[in-house]
Amino acid sequence: MVYKKKVLFLSCLVGGLALVYAGTWLFEPEQVHSRNAAFQWLDPKRLDEIDRIELSGSGDPLTLVRKDTRWFVDREDGEYPAKQGRIEEFLRLLSTKGSYPIRGTETASHERLGLTEERASRILIRGGVAAYPLLDLLVGSQDPTGREVYLRKQDQQEVRSGNNTLSGYLSGSRTAWYNLRLFPETENPGLGVDSVQRLTVYPPAEEAPESGEPQAPEPPFSLSRSEGAWIIEGASVNVLDNQRVESYIRAIVDAEGEDFIPAPEGIREDAFVQGRIILELGNGLSRSIRIGPVLASNQRKAVVSDTPFVYALAEWTVNRIFRKASYFEKP
Repeated sequence: MVYKKKVLFLSCLVGGLALVYAGTWLFEPEQVHSRNAAFQWLDPKRLDEIDRIELSGSGDPLTLVRKDTRWFVDREDGEYPAKQGRIEEFLRLLSTKGSYPIRGTETASHERLGLTEERASRILIRGGVAAYPLLDLLVGSQDPTGREVYLRKQDQQEVRSGNNTLSGYLSGSRTAWYNLRLFPETENPGLGVDSVQRLTVYPPAEEAPESGEPQAPEPPFSLSRSEGAWIIEGASVNVLDNQRVESYIRAIVDAEGEDFIPAPEGIREDAFVQGRIILELGNGLSRSIRIGPVLASNQRKAVVSDTPFVYALAEWTVNRIFRKASYFEKP
C-alpha cells in the first residue's frame, strides 16, 4: 500500500510539473507573439468564388477576370490570356497563414505607414454575381529594414506587417501577367516536339541595312520525320543534324511574344504575309505562325492560327524561329 501511495504521489507531482511547464511555454511572450502573428488575409474556402482581381500600385493598374477556369487580363481593347500559375501563386500567398504581426491599431499611424487610401497600393478581390469584395487590402510603406511592408484591410484600423513579396505583384509591368506564349499550354495540350511530324518554313524577306528595301526571301523548305530521323525538302543540305532540328522545333513551340498589340478592326490576312511557319501534327491538325513587316521598334507583329491575338515578337525571337535551311546541316 505504501508503495502504491508513493507511485500515485509521484505521478501527480510529475503531472503537476508538466502542467506548470506547459502553461509557462504557452504564455511565454515569444509564443504569444508567434500565435498573434499567424494570420491569413483571404479565407482559402472562398478561392473558388473569386472571379475578379483589381490591383493598383506603383506599376500599371491591372484588372484580372476569370472566365470558367481561365484567367484573362482585362484591358479597354479586350481580354488577353493571363499566366494562370502567377495568379495561383498570388492567391496562395494571400490565403496561406504566415507571419503578420500586429504593428498598431490607431488611425493616426496610417498616414505615417503609407496606409491611407490616397497613398497605399491596393488589392481588391471580388467574387459572386454581385462582385462582392472578398478582400480589400491596402499595402503601405516598407519597414526600416526593407524586408517587410505594412498592411491593413480597408475597413479595419489594425495594421500588420509581413514579407515584402506582395509589393512585387503591384510594382511590375502589366506584361508580367500576360501569357505571351504563341502556343499556350491550355490551348494546345500535347503540343510538343514529339507531336510535330512535319514543318514548313517560309522565311521572311531581309531588309538591306542601307536602303531599307526588302531583299528577296530565301525559298521555303520543309522538315519531315522519316524512320526516326528528319529529312529536308526544298533545300540542298547533305546530312541533317537531328538534334538541332528537334531543338529548333522546341524553340518554336516555346516561343513567346513581348506584348499584345491591339487589333480593334480584327486581323487582316494581307497584313501578315512576310513570313510563315506551319506545324503539321500527328493527329492531323496543324498550327501556323504568320508575321508582318518590321516595326519601328525592330519588333514584328505576329498572329497564330485559331487565335484572335496579335503578338509583338522581338527581333531575336524572329531570328530564332526562322532559321535558314543551312542551319540544320550536320557539321
